[in-house]
Amino acid sequence: CIMMRKCHLNTCPVGIATQDPELRKKFFGKPEYVINYLFMVAEEVRTYMAEMGFRSVSEMIGRSD
Repeated sequence: CIMMRKCHLNTCPVGIATQDPELRKKFFGKPEYVINYLFMVAEEVRTYMAEMGFRSVSEMIGRSD
């Protein structure tokens, strides 16, 4: 990912977040790599949330402390 913020447009320049076969050819990894990465990010977020005493993202919304 090069953070182009085009995921929702189906025009991902590196081929990760697209269904276009021509753009997908640019991604040399496996879909499982992306899935595993996102699971690791989610686990880390859960850890930080637990340290702060939150059980869900909804509990954090609107707080400024």
